[in-house]
Amino acid sequence: IFHMSWTHNKDNKLKFFKQMGEWYLNEKCVGKTLGEIVEDGAEATELPLVEPCCLMEPEITCYYSDKPSKTTCNGSPTIDKGGKPFW
Repeated sequence: IFHMSWTHNKDNKLKFFKQMGEWYLNEKCVGKTLGEIVEDGAEATELPLVEPCCLMEPEITCYYSDKPSKTTCNGSPTIDKGGKPFW
């Protein structure tokens, strides 16, 4: 389990998780209830959200060039004033 207590808010945490390749939640499930994700009348299973919401591979998105990342994000802006590229 990885925890970020140094970010300013949840929006930044989400961006950092995605940039570091640690985000495995399908975007269509973010901020939704079970009823919004699983169709009415769908068969109840023990793990109804695994198939529609869990990604096999992480979603990797570059946001900031001066923060750790799974891939090179040099084309992205910096978040810190005077920030130097991580790669």
